[in-house]
Parts: sequence; C-alpha cells; structure tokens
Amino acid sequence: MTFNSILGTGMAVLFVAGCAHFSEPQEVNVAGRNIATAAAFNRELGLKINREIWNQRQFEKIPEYFAEEFVSDYPPHSIRQGWRQLQEAVERSHATFEGFREEVKHIVADDERVVIHFTIKGVHKGQWGPVPPTGKEVAFDEIVIMTVRNRKVVHQVGVIDNLTGLRQVGVLPSPKP
Repeated sequence: MTFNSILGTGMAVLFVAGCAHFSEPQEVNVAGRNIATAAAFNRELGLKINREIWNQRQFEKIPEYFAEEFVSDYPPHSIRQGWRQLQEAVERSHATFEGFREEVKHIVADDERVVIHFTIKGVHKGQWGPVPPTGKEVAFDEIVIMTVRNRKVVHQVGVIDNLTGLRQVGVLPSPKP
C-alpha cells in the first residue's frame, strides 16, 4: 500500500510514528547521524521544522529546510509563498499566542512526504484575525502534509482546528452535551 493510497482512504491517522512506505534506502548524514532512508530523513526534517522554526524561531534555518519556491496552502483562506512569508507566519503566531508552541502528537513519513499532527498551545495575547486578545489559554490541533524534494520542503497543505480555538477564547459557544 502506498502513502498516496493511505491518504486517499483516510487511514493515515491510524499509523503511528515511524511507519512508512519507502523505496530504495539512501544514506544521509544529518547532524553527525546517518539516516538510512529518505523516509527517516523526511521524518527528522519534519521534527526539526517543528522544533527549530516554529517553536524556537531559528529563522536562519528556513533556507536549509525549505525550497526557495516553497508554497504553503491552507484552503480556503491562505496561500503563502517563499521564505519571507513563512517567517512572517511564524512571527504572527508568536505575536498572537504568548508562549506559542507546537507539540507533536503523531508523525508519519515516506520518501516524498511527511505528515505531522500537532497541538498548538499558548495564551491569546495578540490580534487573531478579527478577534482581539482575550488572555485565555488555547490548545487546538493542526495537521500538515509536507512534500519534500531534494531534501527540502517544496509544498505544504494543512488543516487547522480553529473552531476549537475560537470556542476556547469565547468567540463561539461550546457544543452542548
């Protein structure tokens, strides 16, 4: 079963970290460690992006991890292109949510893609679209699918559970039991 067929059936979330379909193994040295497969490299790349770019704001690493022609697609409202817009998205997230962090829950990779399911956490201290700061804590999920070519992310598509976040800051009512 290929990764594309897994995504097509919606079964990707059933796999746990480290499960992947991959082709020929490749030796890759990352930070002094040999990564034996493209899938393992992509998994490590996804974790580094989460940790170093989004959580630690190490913007100098963006060109190392993302292709210059990188496109981020979050339908229906947001398409970002290039390194500058990626950095602006990270800065905006940290300005909106004090203590912003992404905590990885699941990660799956193959030789072309990495899928990461994580929880965004922080305190709503900045403008969030039309929503003024509330000072309330948030914790809501996001899932991203990154396409990797030549060891860099060229495309990302994602789904964010803004509904949960908006309920947590009091903009929308919580569901009735």
